[in-house]
Amino acid sequence: MGKLYDRLQSQLKSEEFKKDAEDCLTIYEKLKELNNGSVWDTQWQQLVDVKFKGFPSDERTYKPSKIGYVFLRGIEK
Repeated sequence: MGKLYDRLQSQLKSEEFKKDAEDCLTIYEKLKELNNGSVWDTQWQQLVDVKFKGFPSDERTYKPSKIGYVFLRGIEK
């Protein structure tokens, strides 16, 4: 998931999507902690929505899904 982490870091530079990137990085770090350093795609896909910027662009933005926001609230407690 090295590319994913790099994409999230890149998204942090955008003011429009910065908060979403911060939330997704929190989810990413927690999943990594729970899975001994790995972030499994099957878990990640449930917690985050991905939006592609046009076709055939490889540019993506990430935002927590509804389940992802519940997961974030659980982390904060």
